Amino acid sequence: MSHTIHKSSVYGSTTQRVLGIPEILELVFSFLETKDAAQCARVCKGWSAIALDSLWRDVDDLHRLFSLLAPIVARETPDCPDVNALPVVSVVSCGSAQTSQHFSRPLEPADWGRFMRYARRVRSFSALPSDDERLHGPPIFDEIARTRPTFNVLPKLSSLSWLSEKGDRTRLSLMFMHDNIKHFAVRLIPTDDYSFGVFFQEIALRMPKLIELDLRFNFPMRDIEEALCKLLTDLPELEKIILPKFTLTAKIIEQLSKSPKLRVVQFEFPESQGTGDVSDVHNWFPNVDEEAFPALHDLSVSVHLPHMIRFLNSDFSPSHLQCLYVHVLYVVPPYQVQEFLESVAKNCKQLTQLFLDFAGDPSPLIFRTSLPDEDRIGWNSLRPLTKLPKLTQFELHWETALAVTHADVEELASSMPALEVLVLNPEPLPTPQPPALTLRALIPFAQHCRNMRELSLCVDASATDTLEDAARELHAALPPVRFQKLRELTFGLSRITHPESIALFLSRLCPVGVTVAAGVSWPEGVGALAAENVDDQAVLLDMWNQAKEWYSRWEEVNHMLPLLTSIRMEERARRSELEREVEDLRVRCRVLEDRMHVGVPHDGGCITL
Repeated sequence: MSHTIHKSSVYGSTTQRVLGIPEILELVFSFLETKDAAQCARVCKGWSAIALDSLWRDVDDLHRLFSLLAPIVARETPDCPDVNALPVVSVVSCGSAQTSQHFSRPLEPADWGRFMRYARRVRSFSALPSDDERLHGPPIFDEIARTRPTFNVLPKLSSLSWLSEKGDRTRLSLMFMHDNIKHFAVRLIPTDDYSFGVFFQEIALRMPKLIELDLRFNFPMRDIEEALCKLLTDLPELEKIILPKFTLTAKIIEQLSKSPKLRVVQFEFPESQGTGDVSDVHNWFPNVDEEAFPALHDLSVSVHLPHMIRFLNSDFSPSHLQCLYVHVLYVVPPYQVQEFLESVAKNCKQLTQLFLDFAGDPSPLIFRTSLPDEDRIGWNSLRPLTKLPKLTQFELHWETALAVTHADVEELASSMPALEVLVLNPEPLPTPQPPALTLRALIPFAQHCRNMRELSLCVDASATDTLEDAARELHAALPPVRFQKLRELTFGLSRITHPESIALFLSRLCPVGVTVAAGVSWPEGVGALAAENVDDQAVLLDMWNQAKEWYSRWEEVNHMLPLLTSIRMEERARRSELEREVEDLRVRCRVLEDRMHVGVPHDGGCITL
């Protein structure tokens, strides 16, 4: 009995010591729901501070934050004031009565003392569109501005996101700005009474140490180009900038080239990021100086490909790039793709990630016409990739299918064994012409690219004879050929007829846990295409019906593959065990034969190895 008590006491003391380590507690609390973290804050003083830090570190509810000061209530105002006279935000409605939010009473010093206990813990704050309706009208913000005891409402804030969808609320973000903020994201909504030029001046004045700037808007960059260039000049610590697509104009690039610490320049596609005007990047000819982009390693641009070739071949183009994403505005001939890759190989020796993306919606074509090989990107166009020794990720999305053969794939895989992610145009515009590649194209990658994690191809998996040939080749390979680290296999718009045989074949190549996917990622999906006449419409409709069938069959493959792969691994384990037993018997037989040759008499004993 005493022994049992001793063990439990030791266990209890160990548990107490572990739960007394702040870093472990902080990690545990980070996984809790808000209400659970609040309960932990009431356990003891030791847990309270850590739980409150976890609870208030990231705040995305303005109503919840301001409720710390005093209860917030809605009140109706009988008279409709002049909306244009309001200094910050307009109210909801203007009829016989209007509603706005108020504190239930005037704020007192004790309210601010209680508020600051929590405000000092906030590191990241996001004002979301939902706050536009929950906190509308100026009274609450006016009361805070009048009574706050310190200039910095959230003194330890380092990340601020102001994503309101009402332009007249943009100025309210100034209340949270200070020189300790490093990350700032804002949605820009034009208004008549507050210019972006003035707002950008406020950003530079109040947050001069920004290292990340994320601007989201839906208007042409030319409307704010001058003001934004001035802002970039006033942010010497800037390391990363994120903009909508079609906004990285030549003038913006020229200004960014002068930022001494800038490491990342990128744009985003999601609708929430916004979009500029494509005409702003039609004539993209930036002229940069000798000391341009001293620290840049990640660049994303939307350009016409010949303009990008000119930029890369200029005397002072960025030479330390590790990641390059080029969104091509218009499809170009294969020889220009080759020129682009040659320029990259010549001027970006440190590159590890390269993306060439025609990311627009595919243009309507004559669907019954097959393009000749010389009009499609082939291995000759892609061969300059082999001159990039550090390249681990290459992604190509194009409108038309590639003219790549199995021999080309063998050369690609053997020349680039360091590849970890390869996306080789898996979802081209469908045509009656089947892809030249089959599932046999997977074998060279499994054989040479031992670190491959993601692989995307467009293949013809409908021919059973070629699949049987590939299976025999795979079965005869010594040593066995298998992917070691593959996690995702994507086939886009690949044709498929028999999912069972495909799953059996893939189970020979893939490790446990691989996900098989298919389909398209075009911005508007399959609805992006439109036929030019009735005949083409019929052909297109037939193709999309086939594509739906292909997608469902690849889904079947994905469902069957885990079980088949597990069974295949068990078979391999049993085979390895049998091979070991056979080898053991062979060794024993050789020993017996050796004893007979040297004249050792048979004494009926056994042989121990």
